[in-house]
Amino acid sequence: MDPRRIELNRRHSREMGALFSRFLDEHPDVESEVGDGQMTPEQDSAWAAYSAELLARQQAERSALADQIEAEQRQGTER
Repeated sequence: MDPRRIELNRRHSREMGALFSRFLDEHPDVESEVGDGQMTPEQDSAWAAYSAELLARQQAERSALADQIEAEQRQGTER
């Protein structure tokens, strides 16, 4: 795997983890580490809405990097 993709995945994981921590702080009714750790459908929907902007940005970044890597690979085979 391309090292840039590995680093991007790591950064995205850290960002999403930090956002989830803020979500838990703002939603004290969500107890992610109690029992089976499953959120209710309502809590899951709240998390999906809360994280949608970050998720969309991260997906766009992954797509852009994939396009860049693919273009570089094409250039390498055309030489």
